[in-house]
Amino acid sequence: MLGAAAPVVAAGAEGHLRFGPILFGLAVLVVSAKAGGLLAERWGQPSVLGELLAGIGLGNLLPLLGGTQEFALFRSDPTLLFLAEVGVLVLLFDVGLEADLRAFARVGVSSLLVAIIGVVIPIGLGWGAAALLLPDSPPMVRLFIGATLSATSVGITARVLKDLGVTQSREGQIILGAAILDDVLGLMVLAVVTGIATGATAGGSELSGLAIAWIFLRGILFLGSAAVLGHFLSHPFLRLAARTGHPEVMLAFGLGLCFTMAYAAELIGLAGIIGAFAAGVLLDPYGTGVRTREEDATLAELLHPLSSLFVPLFFVLMGVQVDLRSLVRLTVLSFGVVLILCALAGKLACAVGALGRGTNRMAVGIGMIPRGEVGLIFAGIGTRLTFDGQPLLSQSLFSAVVLMVLLTTLITPVGLRWAFKRRPATSG
Repeated sequence: MLGAAAPVVAAGAEGHLRFGPILFGLAVLVVSAKAGGLLAERWGQPSVLGELLAGIGLGNLLPLLGGTQEFALFRSDPTLLFLAEVGVLVLLFDVGLEADLRAFARVGVSSLLVAIIGVVIPIGLGWGAAALLLPDSPPMVRLFIGATLSATSVGITARVLKDLGVTQSREGQIILGAAILDDVLGLMVLAVVTGIATGATAGGSELSGLAIAWIFLRGILFLGSAAVLGHFLSHPFLRLAARTGHPEVMLAFGLGLCFTMAYAAELIGLAGIIGAFAAGVLLDPYGTGVRTREEDATLAELLHPLSSLFVPLFFVLMGVQVDLRSLVRLTVLSFGVVLILCALAGKLACAVGALGRGTNRMAVGIGMIPRGEVGLIFAGIGTRLTFDGQPLLSQSLFSAVVLMVLLTTLITPVGLRWAFKRRPATSG
């Protein structure tokens, strides 16, 4: 996801590998991510924003201060990149655990329309922007840029709605339902893009519409099978874990399933994060918080120490990959600005799908704007996937996408406060 590179592990005098530089790099990254996250929260912003900015600071200041070797370690060491990959899988596993499949039946027509509009229009705008400003880019690059714009960070929106006390309002319910559906639809789009790129890398030719439909169907079947199996297997799994008398066994089983299903997803040409998400859905299809006994912690609570370490590591390393010097180039900066405008317009168009008299449609549109961690995950995958021997997202394109993620994440809390102050929420 973050790309592969040659190891930067040094060899000792006796020829043994020295892990000291890696351990020191891990310490710097983890502490920087936590410090950035805490500062962002103190300023009323999502922690992911601070973690990303901490990485951007490290990645752009170290070379200026003479830390070229440390910069190379942070950007390309395979051990650190692998740990960051684990963080992404843990994050999507946690999201799957919290997803309530029954909520999909309750979100109503408004949430469904908002979600569909929030995927289709941003993809079209992203494709158009890439075609206009990057005329030499292949269709796959244009599709992936559009897919990145289609993402919505349900976590960031949910946090802001909770802070404003409007989670149970009609607008809040529409936004949350649509954002969850948006994530699922976005994962399906990602499955298609990954499948096309994987097929091309394997020497395949341009895929037909039928082949693309088959990739999309594979993704639906994969997630659908996880949901069905979860209905029948989640309770036997809990009983088996309870018999051991050790609640932490559930964590080991859960992580084992997460990594196994991520591997299975890659085997059938899908992204590993889809498998991690499906594992969470399988273990907790109704988002109730699975636990072995009433007095024990839930699986999500057991997962928290791991996620608090590995997930910020991913975001700070994503920030390290951003080269601010590339944004000085007029073509890259202009493309970033156009992406931001497309990102805003594509999600504001969601307001059209919010039905019902008195609904604060402006709040619904603004609530769908933040790309946050979901947009960063999509961008990270774009640096790993190759098409015709080149990454789907080059260094400059990646920096432009991250700029878009930053701005949409910053705008949402301010915009939602303004929208609900302008017109109070309606009762759900």
